Amino acid sequence: MKIAYFDCQFGAAGDMLLGALIGAGLPIELWLAQLKKIALPQESYKVSIEDVTRCTIASKKVSVLVAHEHAYLAAERISTRVHFHQDPHHANHHHIDEHLHHERSASAVGITTASHDHDSMQARGLSEITQIIDESNISIKAKTLASSIFYRLAQAEGKVHGIPADQVHFHEVGAIDAIIDIVGFAIGYDLLGIEKSIVSPLPLGNGIVKTAHGIFPLPPPAVIALLTESSAPTRQVDYQHECLTPTGAAILTTIADSWGSLPAIEQINATGYGAGDYNPHDFPNVCRLILGESSKDPSTASNNGSMTTRFKTEQVVVLETNLDDLSPQVLSYTCEQLLKLGALDTFITPCLMKKGRSGHLLTVLCEPAKSDELQEYLLLQTSTLGVRKYTTERLSADREWQTIKLDGNQPIRIKIAHDLNGNIIHAQPEYEDCAVYAQVTGLPLQEIFEQALTKFRHK
Repeated sequence: MKIAYFDCQFGAAGDMLLGALIGAGLPIELWLAQLKKIALPQESYKVSIEDVTRCTIASKKVSVLVAHEHAYLAAERISTRVHFHQDPHHANHHHIDEHLHHERSASAVGITTASHDHDSMQARGLSEITQIIDESNISIKAKTLASSIFYRLAQAEGKVHGIPADQVHFHEVGAIDAIIDIVGFAIGYDLLGIEKSIVSPLPLGNGIVKTAHGIFPLPPPAVIALLTESSAPTRQVDYQHECLTPTGAAILTTIADSWGSLPAIEQINATGYGAGDYNPHDFPNVCRLILGESSKDPSTASNNGSMTTRFKTEQVVVLETNLDDLSPQVLSYTCEQLLKLGALDTFITPCLMKKGRSGHLLTVLCEPAKSDELQEYLLLQTSTLGVRKYTTERLSADREWQTIKLDGNQPIRIKIAHDLNGNIIHAQPEYEDCAVYAQVTGLPLQEIFEQALTKFRHK
C-alpha cells in the first residue's frame, strides 16, 4: 500500500501541496501533459516550477499566472497564489491589491453580489466548475477527487456567507487559478498512486487578511468551517501570517484518511518539499510530503506504531496542572464542571511537590477543539498559574447505549463497547441509574449491577 504523510507544521496551500507532490517524484512532463487536458483555454494560464530554498531547505515552488497577469506582471513576477503571506513585520501590508486583481479573496473564492459586479468580471458557479472537470480528458479518479475538493470548498464558503453551496461563485481569474491548483493536485495525487493519506495537525496563524469582502481575521472563516466539518486537529503557533489557506484546507480535509503524527512506514521511498511565497528567515515555509510503503493500513495504527483493524485511533489533547493550595472540595467541583464543558475524562493523582508539600496532579483529556476553552477554565477557576498541553493518540472502542428495565419498570442504561466489526467487547450498567434503583428498592448496589447485566445478556 502506497502511503502519503503530509507534514504541514508551517502551513499548507494549493501551490505548496503541488510543490510537495513534484518534489516527491511526480513526473513533471507527464503532469504538465495532463494539465493540458483540463477543459480550459491553453492561453488562459501559465504554470512555472522553480527550485527555491526556504530557510536553507531545497523546495519546489509552483506558480500559476492567469492571462491578465502575463502582460501586467511579467516584469515583477508577482504570483497571485492563494498562499500569499502577510509580512509579519508590516501589520498593514496586505496580500494583494484587491481592486487591481479583480477582487480575488484569500481563497480565490467570492460571493457574487451586485456590489461586486464589475463590468470586466465574470464568475463561475460550482456547477460550471464541475462541468469543466467532467469535460476534462483526465482520469476518473482525478475527476472525482477534484470535484470532491471543490464541493467541500463551496460548502464551507456557503456556510460562512449563509448561502447554499451551489450559489457560491468563483471569480473568473481566481477560478482558473483554483482549478489548476485543485485539479492539478488531483492529477498528481492519482499519478503518484497514493492509496492512503495521513495529515499532521494543522497550524492556523494569526493576524488579518484583506479579501474581496473586507478585512477578515486569520485563519479565514472558510478554513475554520472546513476544519470543523472534518474534525481536523490543529496546533497552536504564534506566526503572524496566514498559514493555512481555504484551498489548502479543502484539499487536506478531503484526502485525509486520518490525522496525527508520522505513522509506522515499512519503507520510505521519497520526500518532497513544496514552498510558499513567504520566505521568513527563522523557519522554513514549506509543506513536506513523505511517501512510503506499508503492508497494513496506517490509518488504524495505534500510538505505539502497532496496527489494528479492530479499533479506531483518534487524536486527543492532554491538559495537566499541579496544584498544592486547592481544597479537595474545589478539586472535585472543578472535575465535575470540566466534564460538563466537554472534557472526555478527568482524574487526580497525588504527588509530592517542591519543598516537600503534598499536592495533586489534575489531568484532563479532551478533543482538540475543546482544549483552549478548558485551559482557560483551569486558569480562571483554580489557583494554577499554568497549564501544560500536548496532543497524543488513543486507541478506542466504539460506544453506544442501550436501556433495559428491571422489575418496576425502572430504566437502567447499559454502556456497550464494541470493535469496528460490531463485536461487543464489554458492557457496564450506568452507576447513577443503578444507585437510584438501589435507593428505591433497598437492594444492594452490587445486586442491581448483576441483575442489570443478566437482563442485558438475555436481551
